[in-house]
Amino acid sequence: MLFNFFKIRTDDTELAAAVRIALIKALYSSHLSLVIGAATGLAISAMVSWYCPSPWIYACGAFISATALLRVLSFGMFKPGSADANAKVWGRIYETGAFAYALFVGQLTFLTFVITDDLRMQLVTAFTSTCYAAGATGRNTGRPLLALSQLLLCSLPLSIVPIIKPSLPTIFISIVNLLFIAVLIDLTLRTYKTVLDAFIDRQEKLRMATVYEHLSKTDPLTGIDNRSILKTNLDKLIEEARSRIAILWLDLDRFKQINDTLGHATGDAVLRTISHRLSIMHERGGRIARFGGDEFIVTLPVKDEAEAVATADELILAIRQPVTINNIQVDISGSIGISISDDDSDSDELLRHADVALYEAKAGGRNCVRLFDPEMERRLLENKQIERDLKKALANNEMEVHYQPVVDLHDFRIRGFEALLRWHHPTNGNVPPSLFIPISEGSHTIGPITEWVLMQSCMQAMKWPGDITVAVNISAVLLTDRTLPNIVSDTLLRSGLPPRRLHLEITETALLADDPDVRYVLDMLKRIGTSLSLDDFGTGFSSLSHLCRHRFDTIKIDRSFLNNVESRSESRAVIQAVSGLASSLDLTVVAEGIETFEQLQYVVKQGCSAGQGYFFAKPMPASAVLPYLSTADEELALFTKDEVIAGEANRKVKPRSRAA
Repeated sequence: MLFNFFKIRTDDTELAAAVRIALIKALYSSHLSLVIGAATGLAISAMVSWYCPSPWIYACGAFISATALLRVLSFGMFKPGSADANAKVWGRIYETGAFAYALFVGQLTFLTFVITDDLRMQLVTAFTSTCYAAGATGRNTGRPLLALSQLLLCSLPLSIVPIIKPSLPTIFISIVNLLFIAVLIDLTLRTYKTVLDAFIDRQEKLRMATVYEHLSKTDPLTGIDNRSILKTNLDKLIEEARSRIAILWLDLDRFKQINDTLGHATGDAVLRTISHRLSIMHERGGRIARFGGDEFIVTLPVKDEAEAVATADELILAIRQPVTINNIQVDISGSIGISISDDDSDSDELLRHADVALYEAKAGGRNCVRLFDPEMERRLLENKQIERDLKKALANNEMEVHYQPVVDLHDFRIRGFEALLRWHHPTNGNVPPSLFIPISEGSHTIGPITEWVLMQSCMQAMKWPGDITVAVNISAVLLTDRTLPNIVSDTLLRSGLPPRRLHLEITETALLADDPDVRYVLDMLKRIGTSLSLDDFGTGFSSLSHLCRHRFDTIKIDRSFLNNVESRSESRAVIQAVSGLASSLDLTVVAEGIETFEQLQYVVKQGCSAGQGYFFAKPMPASAVLPYLSTADEELALFTKDEVIAGEANRKVKPRSRAA
């Protein structure tokens, strides 16, 4: 029993603060029982003093009365919030009053048995001390040290009486009283264990409920608001705001590349850094939430659209600051879409508009900010419809590959054809590639479309005579897919086309990021034996480094440089520089967009190896290629390089195919 007492005593001193506070509040919870106990103590002490006049009994009764009144007064002063701030102080006050009251009640019983032989008063005081001991232990079960101390102080003096005044009745009462004390100690300890477990369980549930509530509203990685609480906070902000509310929807540019090349741990560190940088919006009354992945949403009150755009530009600058993680500098950029509330805006509408504006910002490139306007939503709906139709276009045989010849400018013979995808929509008619190709790249349908174009082109090229090649454009999106070389290899095997007859055209912008996946894919494509062409050359930012880093076979000069080449010195300078560079690197130069004899004459003079454009022929369906080839060599034989340079060929009959 004593072992259990000391064990529970240890547990009691190590209770969590929340549990201790709850137990102290429980001590002060029942005012009625304390008032009844105090009134009973006053009445008993007065009656014993009347029937057993003694200075000791008078003094003891006075102490009981004073202690009872002070305890009632302390209960009146206690407020539930007092325990939170001064738990120890109120605990000591209660304990002092309880110990004192129990001590004086026990002493009154002891003095009554020792000083007087009045059986009536002895019975009253014994009954009082026993009842108080039982009541105190029951009431204070949550504090076993306090309960057992009151029990011993109140009841034990009765068992000491036989030592001073031995008699058979006092000995009998002493033994029974000791048994009573033992039973109450056992009951108190057992009850306390049950009460303590219940208190701890309740507090733990409350703590876990608080934790779960916090987690349900907080992003675990960054510590800011999460997606689930975003709308609730936005509704509240709209309701309470006295000005307009702006939604700034941020999406990091090329974040997948950071994860793939530097690891997810670095990506997580970047997200934490971005959330910290966005936290400056708190100072302006805004809130920040992580919508998911690498997307963040800032909501804040603004005066007008100009302030919202200025704030977005400020965030773009803050985000662009490089981040150093594990001695690695990570460059970050982001795009932001903005929507602003009006008198009847709701949260759903604001978020949808910001998402639409973000879509436009991402389409505009990196570090872009776009403010929503209704025209954006109309374009988005159209694009979404095109996206849905694209997924059914192949299955419905709406796609067709056309082929435009590439002419050797040395001997004016057909060197190859470029495969150009055409889409005839059953309702909208012909959809331009400039519209549906970007949509297919964004909707992940570019992969199946490219596989289909590759197979169609390779199978058609197998029907062409000699070593005529076919060139297929490869989207920048697919260049990061390491399965692309397998797809190309499988297509060549199934079609039977030799790899040297397949040219794969890569846009220069696909190489700007210097992605290791892109380097791997290009290297594997070269190992297969295909030729690589750098398309739209001169429109990027680091063209020379691309030529040094990757093994290209052909450079295609973008058609924009041939427009008004006769009057634009800048275009002539680019064509001259590219032709000279290609000659030094032993690369083939193809001039795109030749539409006039003057353009043809200029590119031939500059040493371009091949040409392509309406001057020779428009893109034609597969069924027209063989008929075209049957007459093309005869028509193109009218031209010679020297005659073109001299301008004499202009008087000859031009290839009729270009007018077809």
